Amino acid sequence: MAKKNETIIKIENISKSFGDKVVLNNINLEIKRGEFVTLLGPSGCGKTTLLRMLAGFTNPDEGGIISMEGKNILGIPPHQRPLNTVFQRYALFPHLDVFENIAFGLQLKKVPAKEIETRVRKALKMVSMTDYEDRDVNSLSGGQQQRVAIARALVSNPKL
Repeated sequence: MAKKNETIIKIENISKSFGDKVVLNNINLEIKRGEFVTLLGPSGCGKTTLLRMLAGFTNPDEGGIISMEGKNILGIPPHQRPLNTVFQRYALFPHLDVFENIAFGLQLKKVPAKEIETRVRKALKMVSMTDYEDRDVNSLSGGQQQRVAIARALVSNPKL
């Protein structure tokens, strides 16, 4: 069993530039299991860039190790990393209803239908959306869409 103070994320010597603009310069960060961490700063300071690197959507320009539970994940594609991201614009699929949006990732992983049903219903309950499973996502308010995106991120039980 993992200890509460065990390091789950370690970022070492990460640098990233876009043209002449350096957004991350030799960044180091360690996050222990159970910690709640907030990245706070002005627009353009590198918060999203750092999260995109952690998720595998972009790579550092120089140096850098991104490890999860001691394993370097830099070369691992995003869909194989044990973490999920809730995007600012939610990235919901307009042709799928609420239930189908939440179930999508589990279906890709070939999770059995009965387990998908159980996990999606649990996620819907977690975000107080149990009466919305058949709704078109475009009919939802922004806050409801955000809760669907959160449920979709959590339903796969990511480590982060």
